[in-house]
Amino acid sequence: MLHQISFKYYYSQNDLSILLGQLIQELVKENERKACLSSPGRNLICGVPITAIPITSLASVHTNLPMILKRKVAKSYGTQELIEGVWNRGDTCVLVDDVIMFGDSILDTVKDLVDAGIKCSQAVVICDREQGAVKKLARRGIQVYSLLTLTQILEHLKEENYVSQENCDMVRVYLAANPVSDDLINKCNNGL
Repeated sequence: MLHQISFKYYYSQNDLSILLGQLIQELVKENERKACLSSPGRNLICGVPITAIPITSLASVHTNLPMILKRKVAKSYGTQELIEGVWNRGDTCVLVDDVIMFGDSILDTVKDLVDAGIKCSQAVVICDREQGAVKKLARRGIQVYSLLTLTQILEHLKEENYVSQENCDMVRVYLAANPVSDDLINKCNNGL
């Protein structure tokens, strides 16, 4: 059974990293006319710590959006800041993440950005696991755009004969039976 999708090694593949940066650029440009990136103030891009930071750096170059860095924890030395980079209160930021399952890492990052005075109501993810996190975030005012869904990945793997129709069906049944809920989040956070 599929338990995890990981894109954490994409940054070791230069061609894939460049392609992902370009695809994120296209998705951001396509949606900036109808979302927060058309609001006043400067526009920024920020990766959800930590796996999304390398691809966010490439997306920053491709989109020409300045990147800010959100640390998981502020360091006890140096600037001691949680948000690094050049930004001002009132700036608008689009987030980048690799896989969205629960949406909590996006919510945590949004909270820290908002606390710093940065507006954030848009996120781009490489893969939506289709377990309800996109709807959960939409209820909190965050629009999520995904490059791929788990269904699209499964269909491609099936077409290339890497997985069987039976395995695809099992994953779909699993996803439908396990939508994002507070109970599921608590179980996962408690290691159950």
